Amino acid sequence: MAWPLHALTVAPAEKQSQTSAHCRSRDGATRTTAPIAFDSGEPFRYDARVDEFPWPLYVSAFATGLVFGYVIQRGGFCLTRAISNAALMGDTTILRAYVLALLVAMVGVQALELSGAVDIPIRPLHWVANITGGLLFGVGMIVAGGCAGSTWYRLGEGAIGAAVVLMGFAIGATTVRVGLLRPVREALQRPTLTAGDGRAPTLYGVAGLSPWIVIVFLAIAGAVWLLRGRGEPEHGKWPWLPTGVGVGVMITVGWWASSFGERPLGITFAANTGEILTYPMVGFPTRITWSMVMAVAVPVGAFVGAWHAGEFRWKLPPGWSLVKIFAGGLLMGGSALIAEGCNINQGLTNSATLALGSLLTFLSMGAGAWATVWALYLRKG
Repeated sequence: MAWPLHALTVAPAEKQSQTSAHCRSRDGATRTTAPIAFDSGEPFRYDARVDEFPWPLYVSAFATGLVFGYVIQRGGFCLTRAISNAALMGDTTILRAYVLALLVAMVGVQALELSGAVDIPIRPLHWVANITGGLLFGVGMIVAGGCAGSTWYRLGEGAIGAAVVLMGFAIGATTVRVGLLRPVREALQRPTLTAGDGRAPTLYGVAGLSPWIVIVFLAIAGAVWLLRGRGEPEHGKWPWLPTGVGVGVMITVGWWASSFGERPLGITFAANTGEILTYPMVGFPTRITWSMVMAVAVPVGAFVGAWHAGEFRWKLPPGWSLVKIFAGGLLMGGSALIAEGCNINQGLTNSATLALGSLLTFLSMGAGAWATVWALYLRKG
């Protein structure tokens, strides 16, 4: 159904943040359940019986994380570097890979939906949280020196500083999710805009077009920009073209693979980073989730890529930078829970569904990062 722009409305409290009430089982049958409220603070749990060992969950999650970690390591895929290089040196190589990855993922997500293989939810438009969390996340990733995904793969390259960033990220995410700042998160996520029928708005919905037509327009515009870029400098990584295609394909695979264990949620490094800290400490969440296993596998895949390319080495950050990068991780973790996802989850996984909330978050992250680069490095010339 198409929704004109003026049809966006403020959702009443009882309808805010609801996801589809239709769930597809592994045998392909569709069943209707009560509406499930989307809450970024609640863990996604595998619902198999305790006496069952969830092989599909662990195998699909580990395989997805392993391949994704290898791909993003070999491509040097990082939103922080993409924006910093473009702003400081005019080098858009990594930024082009990011744009291409999003376009490929958009095609893949729509193909999954068309095939009926996965019932992919649309993220809500919590506009205050999307903008606020996105801007703060952009600031945090510049201060930390890496985004959520790149911090995980740098761990596999031997970067000790990445572990410091991830510790800050996990603490920040947990504090905002279930700790002292939970009321702040809930208040920011309360304002919600919906389509006229109460659904989460999408770009194709407000345009009144088929999602495929919107993707074609975006692909044409993206291709013009991608092909006008200057030559790629030598950097020892994969070129932007195979990197973008590889990441986009893995974002699509992540949606399918995550359906083996839990409701589909795709590749993410937000709440699960906090869960990896809290699960062994306090047993929260109560089970190991698909996204936890996927995240742990990423540095393993990155290690394979780095070792094979001769890029693995233990790297200690300067002592004076530890507080800075920890603070950046802390800010990234907290703001990711406010924005309902990190640069991978909201920026690629869910932006590929053309959800307005995810696209707004991604743009806010880029704006926050660009403003921080300007304030730190360009403002004084």
